[in-house]
Amino acid sequence: MVSRKVYTPYKKVVQALQLVQLDVYRVKDKEGRTRDILRLFSPASGRTFLVDLGAPREALSLRDFFHKLLDALKEQKISVPERAVRRLEESLSKLEAKEETPQ
Repeated sequence: MVSRKVYTPYKKVVQALQLVQLDVYRVKDKEGRTRDILRLFSPASGRTFLVDLGAPREALSLRDFFHKLLDALKEQKISVPERAVRRLEESLSKLEAKEETPQ
């Protein structure tokens, strides 16, 4: 079993987009691959929707997770403040640069 600390950054990405993560379903598809499906709530629109990640969250980088969320939001016509998207992109860039820097 994976520690909850692994999932915290993914939940923070969801919250940074001003969404609420209600549930995470881990399912196996017909080919036997594991994937996560998020159930999210948008307070701005009052809508609940599903996002199929196609893989477990921990198998995705934060940037890939972020882009899958954005694609799903566009597909379901749910708006997210552009400012929140820009801030999150900047934060992810800084985090990646920090991880790449040898110590």
